[in-house]
Amino acid sequence: MKLHEPPILDTHWEGYELAADATHRYLWIHQGFNLRLIAVPHGETRGYDHAWCYPRDPALIEAAVAAWDSDTQDEPDGWHKRPTVPPRRAPDRDRAPALNAARCHHGSPLAAPCRTVVCHDPARTRHPQDTAHAQ
Repeated sequence: MKLHEPPILDTHWEGYELAADATHRYLWIHQGFNLRLIAVPHGETRGYDHAWCYPRDPALIEAAVAAWDSDTQDEPDGWHKRPTVPPRRAPDRDRAPALNAARCHHGSPLAAPCRTVVCHDPARTRHPQDTAHAQ
């Protein structure tokens, strides 16, 4: 993936292109109370394939994209919601299986409790600290 330093203003999407790989451009855009990282296929102007919501901190998204290897890692880190389905699958994901564990809609690995109280799977919202307070 080629990072853009500094990010490139994209007036069509009203956001900033942070990087590009062989198939997509990765931009952050304003989305309500969040910033959204979107994966736009090259040449596309009407929609995007994948998206991840982050807190309103462009530096957080820039750091996540800079640390992300889109060839081997399905998704960047640090997001709190994935509004698109199905989840992205990296072309060479088999080279880094530990980085590609299945995640819930809110970004938590399925083997760990979900960080979001309103997760669709109530059993996943049980955090270790919750059981200490329940006794």
